[in-house]
Amino acid sequence: MATAKQTLFEQIREEDRATKEQGGLVTSLPLRIAIIVTATLALAAFLPGALGDSQGAEYDRSRVGSTWTDESVVAAYPFPVTKNADSLAQERARAQTAEPARVRRTFNAQEISLARASNLASRLNASAANVVLTRGRAILNDVYTREIIDGDDARIPTDIVLELGTNGSETVILRSSVRDSIDVAMTIDARLTDIAADDRRAVVEGLHACIVPTLRVDERSWQEAQSIAVQNVATTAEIVQQGDVLVRKGQRVDAATIQRLAAYRHGEALRSNSQFSFLVSLGALGHAAVLISIIVLYLYFIRRISYLRNGQLATLVTMPVISAVLGWLTIALPTDLPLEYSIIVPGFAMLVSILYDARTSIVVTLVCSLAAAAARGNDHVIAVVLVVGGAMAAYSATNLRSRTQVFTSIAAIFVGLAVVTVSISLERATPLLSVLLELGGVAVNAVVSPLLAIAIVLVMERSLNIATDLRLEDFDNINHPLLQQLNERAPGTYQHTMAVARLSESAAAAIGANALLARVGALYHDIGKIEKSEYFIENQIDIDNKHDRLPPKRSAAIIRQHVQDGVELAREYRLPERIWKFIPMHHGTIVIKHFYALAVADAQTTGASVDEADFRYPGPKPDSKETAIVMLADVCEAISRLVDTSHREDIERAVEQVILDRITDGQLSEAPLTLADLDTVRESFVKSLLGSSHQRVRYRDVPESTDSAPNS
Repeated sequence: MATAKQTLFEQIREEDRATKEQGGLVTSLPLRIAIIVTATLALAAFLPGALGDSQGAEYDRSRVGSTWTDESVVAAYPFPVTKNADSLAQERARAQTAEPARVRRTFNAQEISLARASNLASRLNASAANVVLTRGRAILNDVYTREIIDGDDARIPTDIVLELGTNGSETVILRSSVRDSIDVAMTIDARLTDIAADDRRAVVEGLHACIVPTLRVDERSWQEAQSIAVQNVATTAEIVQQGDVLVRKGQRVDAATIQRLAAYRHGEALRSNSQFSFLVSLGALGHAAVLISIIVLYLYFIRRISYLRNGQLATLVTMPVISAVLGWLTIALPTDLPLEYSIIVPGFAMLVSILYDARTSIVVTLVCSLAAAAARGNDHVIAVVLVVGGAMAAYSATNLRSRTQVFTSIAAIFVGLAVVTVSISLERATPLLSVLLELGGVAVNAVVSPLLAIAIVLVMERSLNIATDLRLEDFDNINHPLLQQLNERAPGTYQHTMAVARLSESAAAAIGANALLARVGALYHDIGKIEKSEYFIENQIDIDNKHDRLPPKRSAAIIRQHVQDGVELAREYRLPERIWKFIPMHHGTIVIKHFYALAVADAQTTGASVDEADFRYPGPKPDSKETAIVMLADVCEAISRLVDTSHREDIERAVEQVILDRITDGQLSEAPLTLADLDTVRESFVKSLLGSSHQRVRYRDVPESTDSAPNS
């Protein structure tokens, strides 16, 4: 006997079974464990205790203004408090700038200059020579009443200049008594503007060449003096004596306290016999494991499908690792800018909210914020800032229906980050300049995070054929080729589809589910009827019912086939899985009752056995609120055509019976609908069906006009 060809759903089940048996990459347990372990180790590598340094705790500016909650710290030995790198560099720069220029005198500079002027006159014509010998020499005598230094006097940073003598002496010269050669040249130009143009250029340029500076900068001596001044800057801010209290419990921490604590910790590290502690490394690993386990446990108990799919699990646990790397970089990079306020945790929150849901996004946001704070040495402030910013990002992306709404997300993230940043800064009396720099980082974060999230979503939508809420709008279109075919080849099913879409959208909105997803799923739930539309009662207009000539089992197979045909059409037209899964789920595994009843009746006559499985849809059952709503709306819309829709009681009974039947049959066992949700859905269906079946007033016709009666 020939083996029957596998249906599409049998093929899918077989593929899933083979994947699980072979330990495929999608759901492989060993790979899942490897992902979790790798993420934990990667996160631990960026925590302060990763290298096992028992004195590795960092004290940075983030703790300034906070209250010291640990026990008081008393110095067990004297130690120096070194200046931090920034302040030391600033002091050295000031010392270098404050060092006066060193110069050496040029002897007989004025005589040499006048001799050059005489030599110049001998090379010029009579009129020009006369100007040089008279006015030119007078100008030279005048400019030499002050010292002349070579080059530009703007190089001289101090109010004095030191003249170095031949015997090693130093003579102080006031900078106000010194002019440079540029100033002298300008003086010559200004005093010779009235001579003939033909002679002026030769005379002026010649006199410029005659100038001999009385002082020349000794670059070597000056640089040596600057180097000595830099070396003389003390690297120690203070010496703390044994027994001094560095910080008391409950004391408000300031910058000086942080500096003393850091120096004390450094001294402990130098005095320690061991630079490595296994327990410290183990603690860092445990810290990382706790953070990763928050996401893993949430997925295991709340969002099992994402836990079982290794790709989704890897994506979600990678985000805290990236956050930790960014947190580590904010300390490792040599800058005073508050880079920690630009860590893109809000971008991760938006991405997860768009691709998954807001609850998952909040959990991931919390872990990412804690990971970034942990990498910065358990920075409580940045953890709070990022949690608030991430929460605002998650909720702003919950109902993201248009890419232009990204501006709303930018505003929401900025407000969230800015409010908590300013609040904590005011509490800690942070200087205004620091607050402005922090707000600058907040602004960058608020702009970059949403744009980055949207860019990643766009790439994933196209490359992986994912239908996010942003892309669902593209399929909510009655001009889609599949819907046009449905309208042309199955007009009755098309009208049914439009009605189901309205019912589903209203009910989903009523319980806070995704109304757009429910509507789009309903639009395509019956596209499989395009192939054999004449076998469905709503399309049998002015034709006989073809099932009257078929055995019940064959009729049930044809009816059931529209689910498989629908999935194949959806795949052919590249409908995303999020949409095409409504096709099998809107029937779940229910029994095709009409033909099953006919088969049972025939069996009582013929004695043949009837297998209920031949009359059940292949499934799967609805696994979301939206798919469950479409299942119920599909049946309620059909039933509403069999009852008197002018009476509310009849509609209520019909809708209640549909919901009760689906619950009793176990069709809603995998959908996250509560009894309260079902009651709200029922009421929404009743209102919508009553509204769609309203009656019109039957208007009377205007009687035809008649001739007036004759006058009597």
